[in-house]
This record gives sequence, C-alpha cells and structure tokens, in this order.
Amino acid sequence: MPTMRVHLRAADREDARRVLDHYLAGGHDPLWDDAVLEEVRRLGRTPSGAPRCVGMTNGRPVDLMFDVEVYAEISR
Repeated sequence: MPTMRVHLRAADREDARRVLDHYLAGGHDPLWDDAVLEEVRRLGRTPSGAPRCVGMTNGRPVDLMFDVEVYAEISR
C-alpha cells in the first residue's frame, strides 16, 4: 500500500511531545486520528489504515507528522 505523509499543526511544543509520546507508546488519540484522516480525504486520497504519528518538526510553529496507508489509484 502507498503511504501518505500528513503534517498537522500542534498547539505548542509540549502538546506535540505529549501526542507523539502517546502514539509511540502504542496509543491513539481519536481527535488527531480524525483530523489526519480528514486531511487525507481533502487531498483526494482514500485512507486504508489508521494514522501513525512518526515525529514532529523542529521549527516554529510545531507540526506533527503522520503516515497513513492509502489505497492505490486504479487507472482504467
């Protein structure tokens, strides 16, 4: 399955660290999951799995990075 990376803005660095630690411990946050899946759909792809938080940016403002498996496009 192809994977799509999505960046979402966090409120601040502490919030981003909390969310990242929660995902790395095996948890999921329904609010972040829904936001990621909505962004994938907005970009025209269909998600096929749950989002995985893979990191955060070092800049300001801080973005969380999520990977989502998406269905491959079928050409006719």
